[in-house]
Amino acid sequence: MDYFTNNGGSRVNLDTLFTFKDVSEKTQSHLKKVYLNLMACAGVCALGMYLNAYTVLSGFMWSVGIMIAMGYAMYKVSNEHDDENGRMGWLWALAFGMGYMVGPVMHQLAEFEPLILIQAVGYTAVMFGSFSAVALFSKRRSYLFVGGIISSTLSCLFWYSTLSWMFGYNRMGGDFGLIYLMTGLFVACLYVIYDTQIIIEEAERGHKDVPTHTMKLFIDMFDLFIKIV
Repeated sequence: MDYFTNNGGSRVNLDTLFTFKDVSEKTQSHLKKVYLNLMACAGVCALGMYLNAYTVLSGFMWSVGIMIAMGYAMYKVSNEHDDENGRMGWLWALAFGMGYMVGPVMHQLAEFEPLILIQAVGYTAVMFGSFSAVALFSKRRSYLFVGGIISSTLSCLFWYSTLSWMFGYNRMGGDFGLIYLMTGLFVACLYVIYDTQIIIEEAERGHKDVPTHTMKLFIDMFDLFIKIV
């Protein structure tokens, strides 16, 4: 009980509870910066959803243009030779664009049943926080093996989608549709654990790239939110 208590065992030592013993202080400081920027990206993404709530943007050329723009933004964020503040600006632009694209869909859901979005945001926060905590409080590299599970599961989902398209089967219908959705959600959760431990390992080795690490976790969180919705 000495591990959890302080001053004769009467009070819980929160500093002990929230100390990552397998992570250095420099890496903990790096993680704080990453998660602060992650919250900022979530806010920018929500702003993009709100601004495009009443505008439906569609069309082949528009889709291609958005994909190119997002690809370029991801490249700029990942370019370590650029200024970090500039890269963070590109990351915010990426977050805004991702939110802007799904704005009309989110608006339709809110019109149909506002509680859906509120629950989705809550579930995303709880699940992302929980699986991040699993990665943070676990021993370093203890969950890197899930990379193989993710690859195998994504391969199965890809072939299931391909065969469904080839044979004209509705992949979202029936029991298999539910299994498909739940498997995708499971993979999204594994990505949170895997990427978090990858970030910790890179930071411990001196690679403290805040913009890139924030982008990885933001994409994981956004993917988790979309799958929950």
